[in-house]
Amino acid sequence: MGTTTLEVPQGLPRFEIGALGALDAATSGETNVVSRSNEALIRQLVEVVDRQLLSALCCRTVDEFKVVRDNVWNDYIRASRALTDMIQILVPGTAMDLLCAASEERINEDLERSKNVLFGERIAEQADFSMWIFHRMRSVGYQISKAGPPRDSDLDLKLNCDFRLFSMWGRFHYDCVLASMKFETKIPEGIQESLVEGMRAWVNASAIVEQALELRVSPVDEPEVKLPWDEEDQELLDSSMRDLDAESASDRI
Repeated sequence: MGTTTLEVPQGLPRFEIGALGALDAATSGETNVVSRSNEALIRQLVEVVDRQLLSALCCRTVDEFKVVRDNVWNDYIRASRALTDMIQILVPGTAMDLLCAASEERINEDLERSKNVLFGERIAEQADFSMWIFHRMRSVGYQISKAGPPRDSDLDLKLNCDFRLFSMWGRFHYDCVLASMKFETKIPEGIQESLVEGMRAWVNASAIVEQALELRVSPVDEPEVKLPWDEEDQELLDSSMRDLDAESASDRI
């Protein structure tokens, strides 16, 4: 029996950043660029994610929040990844850019309107900073997609695994804030700091993608103008590394 040689692409996507506010965009009425049947599938996934986020927002204490977060974590990862992938597959690239831009503008407006009403200043500030970090990651991720293979494949694989953990951890807590605004649900005071610390995981993810880029770009080829990294960024990274309960989360990703 003969064998078939498959021309399988070797460069599978890594350090894929996704779309900021995909959860918001999918329920905004702006997904009418896809068919009704596909839109129905998207909304079903959104409902799954919403239920998981709302169950976390019902918690009053940090301990209760951690228990619920642990319980929904695996299902949240599967549903949110499926949602992001489906939107990226079904929505044309140009429409996706417009969709994300409109979604981010709406999120900014909602954050300003919701702070000190649904949650405190610290959550609003961290969510706003998370949006900046997200765009920073997308910029570096684009450079990675255009660069050659990494000099150290084993290290690159480890960085990719770490990136997936930290980026999903940050996204969960960020999506909790979006869910709070979407359903006009106040975030209990007892868990607000946990959401702030959780969103800081995107600082870790940003540092990881920059390490991944360094594995692909030689010092000679490295662009002269780098993305800024100041003392405040380093302080946030150090704080996130200390405070994030990543070890328990890594067992479930």
